[in-house]
Amino acid sequence: MLAAMKKFRLLLLDANVVIQLFELGLWKRIIAHCEILLARTVAEREAQFFFDADGQHEIDLTDDIESKRIVIVDVPPSELKGFMDQFGPLYLERLDAGEAESLAYLAACDDPCLICSGDAIVFRVLAQLGRVEQGLSLEEVLEEVGFGRTLPDQFTKRFRVHWTKRGQEERIRGLGCR
Repeated sequence: MLAAMKKFRLLLLDANVVIQLFELGLWKRIIAHCEILLARTVAEREAQFFFDADGQHEIDLTDDIESKRIVIVDVPPSELKGFMDQFGPLYLERLDAGEAESLAYLAACDDPCLICSGDAIVFRVLAQLGRVEQGLSLEEVLEEVGFGRTLPDQFTKRFRVHWTKRGQEERIRGLGCR
């Protein structure tokens, strides 16, 4: 898929992926291999801490933001509302604020962003938008940059494919969107 590239370009990460990368001790290595964008909501409100064998640790992205190793993106409230207004309750009740902001940015972005998540709703929304090629699992990202790991199911390609197909079926049946 992106084998010729050394870096993923404009990779949006969901909060659960950021947390998982910290738990795996791979955060610094991933930001060296990927151009990372984070929605402000993910960076400031959702990716707050992780757990390892030593207990709970705070996630502090300040140095990565200030040094531009990651870029924070904002979606104006009116654009976010317009994005959200296209979905019905079946989807809205499952989208959290960080996912919504990330997906709204992706939908409006001129550059072809990719989004990495471990939440089914993200892949279902991408299917509704006709943008399935822009979704990736953490497993796929790690394999692409040479850091393959065994991961919880929600971070696997199998999970992404399953929920993408579900979103495509819902799109065909007229579910999900208003």
